[in-house]
Amino acid sequence: MEKRPRIIIAICLVLSIISIGYILSVKGKPQTGKTGYPLPLAIAKPPQEISVGSPDGNWTLTMKEEKNKETISYRFLISNNDDIFNKEIFAKILSSTDALSIPANTFSPDDKYVFLIETGLNGDAYFVLSVSGESISGNIQTLDISGLFAAKYQDYKITDVTGWGGVGLVVINTDKASGGVGPSFWFEVPSGVFVKLSNRLN
Repeated sequence: MEKRPRIIIAICLVLSIISIGYILSVKGKPQTGKTGYPLPLAIAKPPQEISVGSPDGNWTLTMKEEKNKETISYRFLISNNDDIFNKEIFAKILSSTDALSIPANTFSPDDKYVFLIETGLNGDAYFVLSVSGESISGNIQTLDISGLFAAKYQDYKITDVTGWGGVGLVVINTDKASGGVGPSFWFEVPSGVFVKLSNRLN
């Protein structure tokens, strides 16, 4: 009879050791199950839209801006008020430090062209696009005013493009590269020719 209690005690000790070992091993493992609270959902933000209408009310230029982690995607669409014509005329991806915008006077007086402004760490750039979405001249889809001007006039730098001074004429103001106020220029569209003016247009 003395052996039975010893066997029972031994069995209890073995079971206790096994149970303690199991509990300790479970506590040491990383929890991969449910955390007890809902995980945050990644919600995609809809593209922002900005629209500018032509002075006669016949056309609308819409900019769609979609921000990503390090870049911003831009799409420009032109439409008429009858919704018969709706077309993407320009698209560009920029660094998050740069931006594209539509000036209030973007439309030319004859509604054939629009101009855009790109601002960035390296300065501003100005572009002219055809409202039809077709080439402006030959195979040229976009006239880069800033690039064309810098290639021709090293003595001046563009300070502002103020808008349209007439049909096919963009007004450009400059400063002298050496310092001081420079002259104004016409930029002719679609030829891409610059005309230096005798007086400053402010």
